[in-house]
Amino acid sequence: EGGVAVVAPPLPDSPAWGSRERSAREKEVLGFYFSEHPLEPLREALSKIVTHSIAEALELEDGAEVRVGAVVIEVRGLTTRAGKPMAIATLEDLSGRIEATVFPDTWEGARSLLEADRVVVVTGRVEVRDDRGVKLLLSEVRSLEQARSEYRPCLHLEVRSGDLSVAWLEQVDETLSGFPGEADVYLHIVMPDHSRKASRSKRYRVTEDERVVLALRERFPFLRVGW
Repeated sequence: EGGVAVVAPPLPDSPAWGSRERSAREKEVLGFYFSEHPLEPLREALSKIVTHSIAEALELEDGAEVRVGAVVIEVRGLTTRAGKPMAIATLEDLSGRIEATVFPDTWEGARSLLEADRVVVVTGRVEVRDDRGVKLLLSEVRSLEQARSEYRPCLHLEVRSGDLSVAWLEQVDETLSGFPGEADVYLHIVMPDHSRKASRSKRYRVTEDERVVLALRERFPFLRVGW
């Protein structure tokens, strides 16, 4: 009785957030992606470009070369003893996170791409140290758009070490030789302790054709193969 009614002002109309913006806002507030990881809609596109997931890279031996697609989580600028700028970047894909060292020569050209919440495709070498764990030493950084135009799909073969034999390699040779082309072939060997050894074939390059995958699967049912 005798009170004053308070009416809240109308909220302004604003467009709904897109999935990328929503993910960025969630990470800003919560510290992690809640509704959808920003790489989820790009899963298929990235599978045709990258050579390894981050989880796979973490299992590789020292010195292995990889190309991974990831979202940049954090970048910390550093300075070398010679006074040159470099950085440490934390990268994340749908399988895990890894810390990447960006030395001055690479950092100079990659600075504009290595920004938080940006999707990048990076190439580098795995470094395994007992005292520091597994890291990536980056040599190239590309935007997703650049990577799509520059990198061709790669064919990946995964086999258990116990299934390897001279006869099997000869049969693989025969199959791959029937599909000559420009795409690189990577062989992933799963060791008894579940670690992995990966290498790019210097002998084979195959055509970007699903028929090569079907031919390998039909001939070697135990083989995991795909682009």
